Amino acid sequence: MSSTGTTLREIAFETIKQKIVNGEWQGGTFLSERALSELLGMSKTPIRSAMDRLEMVGLVKLRPNQGVIVQEMSLKKIMEIYELRLSLETFAARQLTGKMDAYFFRRLDDNLALQEQCVQKEDIVGFVQLDRNFHAMMISGLDNEEYTEVMSRLQDKFLMAVRATFYKNQSRLWGSLNEHKLIRQALEGNDPAATEKLLYNHIQYVKKIML
Repeated sequence: MSSTGTTLREIAFETIKQKIVNGEWQGGTFLSERALSELLGMSKTPIRSAMDRLEMVGLVKLRPNQGVIVQEMSLKKIMEIYELRLSLETFAARQLTGKMDAYFFRRLDDNLALQEQCVQKEDIVGFVQLDRNFHAMMISGLDNEEYTEVMSRLQDKFLMAVRATFYKNQSRLWGSLNEHKLIRQALEGNDPAATEKLLYNHIQYVKKIML
């Protein structure tokens, strides 16, 4: 255990997970226990424990006689994630419109400013994380623990699915940013149906890119 109380298996899990989620290790990549042991500077025992956990959350696949393979993000899986987002976030958009305080909008505005910087630099990895945070802020605005928990469990696959859409169509970065700005403005207004429609169209657009 480290001085901060974090176990080696937790360090292994978080390190490997981030490399997968951020796209450094893409679907189909073979992960060698020996190479991971050297990279992380630890024995194979915590790494194996981390791999078991990563398989449970669907990020890797343990294959007999082959070892550990990073899971591919299939088109079907991407569509399923977006369908779940659609139901969660359109409800949130309708509920939050016209009801949020100045602090909520300051956080959204700070996020949008950082999004714009990433778009200008064509930083897909950075933009995807900010995109996730933007949508998570709306869910957290509901102050509904069950909704927040679902969004939290979805986080890693959310990042992978969104990143896949931007790598397929990088020009989508500007479109996504502008739609985020319109959603932010609508949330401050008094027309829940308009906000819901903007968010619905924003999430649905992925089908035009991926299909």
